[in-house]
Amino acid sequence: MREQRRANKMLLISTDESCRHQHEVIRNTVGVYYFTHRLIEVTGADALVLLERLYPCRISKLDITKGKYTMLLTEEGIPQDDCVITRQGETTYWISTLHVPRIMREMENASDGLDAKWEEITKKIDMYAVQGPRAEEMVEQLLEVNPHGQKRFQMVENRLGDIQIKAAKGGYTGEKGYEIYCDVKDTEAVKQMLCAEVGKYGGEFVDEFDVIAYTLATEAGLYLVTDFDDATPFETGMDWMIDWTKEEFLGRDAVLAAKDQPMKKKLVGITVDDPNVKVHGGPYGAVVSKNGKEIGRVTKFTYGFTVGKWVGMALINAGSAETGEHVTLDWDVDAVVTERKFI
Repeated sequence: MREQRRANKMLLISTDESCRHQHEVIRNTVGVYYFTHRLIEVTGADALVLLERLYPCRISKLDITKGKYTMLLTEEGIPQDDCVITRQGETTYWISTLHVPRIMREMENASDGLDAKWEEITKKIDMYAVQGPRAEEMVEQLLEVNPHGQKRFQMVENRLGDIQIKAAKGGYTGEKGYEIYCDVKDTEAVKQMLCAEVGKYGGEFVDEFDVIAYTLATEAGLYLVTDFDDATPFETGMDWMIDWTKEEFLGRDAVLAAKDQPMKKKLVGITVDDPNVKVHGGPYGAVVSKNGKEIGRVTKFTYGFTVGKWVGMALINAGSAETGEHVTLDWDVDAVVTERKFI
């Protein structure tokens, strides 16, 4: 019933003029929205050692202020979290994630004998995203120090008016932009300044959750570990995050064993032209079938206002359908297999 309610809601999104308008604001000009990821702060003389024990990339390569998008595997080699790790100081790191309990559990398991501690700081820090083709222009004019030279995921101390903030280059929309982090005591003042400025660039404040979390990201081919369960990094295209020269990280033996094995599944894009369908997403979403035989499940599904059709992703049996071929969702909805990026 919950999945069907979600499908019914998604059908409404395709005709929701508020969602369409806010989606197009970010695609065409610039939008500001509030969306705070959960944050873990890791500190101590052995903070780096702890992170290196867990993550499949080399955290040691990060200079202060630099960040990296990576994943956390289970012992069985299955991605259980994708996150951004930024180095805040000599022995201080921030992890931006949606899965604090999972990470803290693995830290507890890996921290024996280490001088490292960790704390969730989500309630202390708020974040506003500024996204769209004119986002960089707006932020670079607004902050005390022009952040133009920042690299993606780099987070640097700056000032917005007289408020101390951190500006990180990046976002989850497929557009250019920044994320502005501030102390919670300053959140209303930061929001007011951003909202006062965004109108000068033809933009506005965006508050439709489905736009922030689904429509923009899916069009851009972005996805999260929460979009699927029990799929390997190879099946979901996340194996590029693994540094195979590392001799220790959580799940290393399992992914090494799977590295040269044939993939059982493959993550693909899907599109549906019919504007009136009801299809629910994942991780265990609508059945994907071909010639009357189930070949997989929809993992993500939403309306793509920029492309004018339904877009999503599906985890299907490897070799069961190729790009351009037609498949069926929920046994009666015609869909086409595509690449995972739609814009």
